[in-house]
Amino acid sequence: MFHVVAAMAEFERALIRERVSAGIQAARACGKRIGRPRAYANPDQIRELRGQGVPWRAIARQMGIGTGTAMRAVQ
Repeated sequence: MFHVVAAMAEFERALIRERVSAGIQAARACGKRIGRPRAYANPDQIRELRGQGVPWRAIARQMGIGTGTAMRAVQ
């Protein structure tokens, strides 16, 4: 009995996987971007704040971005 339930669950999971994959392909075909939007960091503003001696963490918090994003923006 357990094997029958497990087989049905596996089949259901395969159907879900196919539907999700088809939906992603359809979205890409329509030109939609998949995933999280990129965070915008103004490199000039970051350089100015760094020149004033503001720490990376404070800059990131003020601009609403991550510390690594702030550092990467000025490289």
